[in-house]
Amino acid sequence: MRLRLSVLLVGIGLLFVLYFGPLMSALGGLLSYGQAGRAVQSYPARLRKELRGKGARYVPYAEIPSCARQGIASVEDKRFFTNTGIDLLAIVRVIGMTVVNDHTDHGGSTITQQLARIIVNEPRNEPSALAEVLGMMKILRYTLIVNFEFTKPEIMELYLNSVYFGKHAQGIAQAAKAYFYEDIEHLSLGQCLYLAGLPQAPSIFGRDAAGPGAMQRYRHVLSTMVRNHNLSGVTAEELTREGLFNSSP
Repeated sequence: MRLRLSVLLVGIGLLFVLYFGPLMSALGGLLSYGQAGRAVQSYPARLRKELRGKGARYVPYAEIPSCARQGIASVEDKRFFTNTGIDLLAIVRVIGMTVVNDHTDHGGSTITQQLARIIVNEPRNEPSALAEVLGMMKILRYTLIVNFEFTKPEIMELYLNSVYFGKHAQGIAQAAKAYFYEDIEHLSLGQCLYLAGLPQAPSIFGRDAAGPGAMQRYRHVLSTMVRNHNLSGVTAEELTREGLFNSSP
């Protein structure tokens, strides 16, 4: 009941804001002044410093394979390149599903929202309904700022260098090493798309990278790519037969 109430309250607020779409960018600009704006603006430098401290590589957008960019957008946020950081259709779907079942996380977060959550390090589970609503509103605030401050390629770049892939791998460059012992530019198409499915549940998939759960997720990525016209059915069928984990250190 707590999750249902939280999502309904925030959802109503989001729908109201999103109805006035032209105000979104202006609101993001207004919010970018102050501590929250400075936190977002300084994040790229902080991220690079963090990755250097781990001995990890920061990958610029132009060096991220297109299969990784298309794969993560297709499975996580198919309207990424056209939405304003918040996906109205996804919110409507989540509100409807939450009313029916408030014990399940139905998703709905855009890539921009996920990046905002990473920047503020906001937990997914809060101790009370009020904390849940406040947390969601905080993510909304930072999402507007992120969408105002960065271009879509910059958001995708920051997300793919920030997000956790499992196996202690932060960012897609570390993930390529952790799962396939390869530099990102040497990944096969199948390996690249496999990584795109991991951020949904990295700790689970990372425990058994070639197990049934991870491979089911991989097949879901392929079918989603086909449905979104980013991959042909023939290529997807060929990739399901590819040996992803033939390499070893």
